[in-house]
Amino acid sequence: MGIRQRMNEKPGVTMGVLGGIVVVAVGLIVMQVLANRKTFKSTLPDLYYTVDDGKTFFAANSKNVPPFDYQGKQAVRAYVFRCPNGNTFVGYVERYNEAAHKLMLAGKGTIDTQVFGRELKKPGETKWVKSGDNDAVAKVCEVKCPDGQPGEPEPIEPQ
Repeated sequence: MGIRQRMNEKPGVTMGVLGGIVVVAVGLIVMQVLANRKTFKSTLPDLYYTVDDGKTFFAANSKNVPPFDYQGKQAVRAYVFRCPNGNTFVGYVERYNEAAHKLMLAGKGTIDTQVFGRELKKPGETKWVKSGDNDAVAKVCEVKCPDGQPGEPEPIEPQ
């Protein structure tokens, strides 16, 4: 008795075997596709912060609301840049003003709080500018490589 004759005699078994082969083939294809996909972080990213007015910086979780206490010192957000020659530096720093900081910590911050409740300054300067003052913010955010190094600095984020 040949295979073809057995298949004709037992069509239910034949369909079951063919169905099993199809399920296994589809499963193998799905496994191959999923194995090559990119994965995405499920945690909040890190940002750079500084406790010494931009002389040094460190990475910490972005859930921190600056200013916050870090090892006994007040930490603020640091925007870090890299010059074409590889030197990294803090271009400017940022924090929330007192009222906005309280709202953010309480989970009651709004878009207005995030837009107008921040203050920025360049390292070494004493005066913080309000984020609602567009002209002042534009000057703070205009970043050039230190010591007259040529080239445009690129912003960098923690890996």
